[in-house]
Amino acid sequence: MFESDAQNARVCRALCACVGLRELWTPSGPTDDAMALLAADGGPLSGGERTMLLVAWAVWNGDDNARLGDTIHRLDGPGLVVLGQLLVAMANGGSAIEAWITTMESNKRH
Repeated sequence: MFESDAQNARVCRALCACVGLRELWTPSGPTDDAMALLAADGGPLSGGERTMLLVAWAVWNGDDNARLGDTIHRLDGPGLVVLGQLLVAMANGGSAIEAWITTMESNKRH
């Protein structure tokens, strides 16, 4: 699915960036803060922030704390679009994932 661990990390970073939490993921993986928030089940994060962080963890290592029901009820429309587009890209392989990352990064610059 992913071309490399670095691509996987970039996807997780882009997901976190969607909810203003980009700093929780580095180009090589989750930060200590991301790990602490996972252990605290999101701690002080809002429902949408927590859900997107759990989605990032699911993408990173297959962790299953991002339940489908919670995800579809807690993410807002834009968050659901981002996730849906990522799932389509993942179904189409590494180059489609790379295009998704590029789109996400360019959207955050505007």
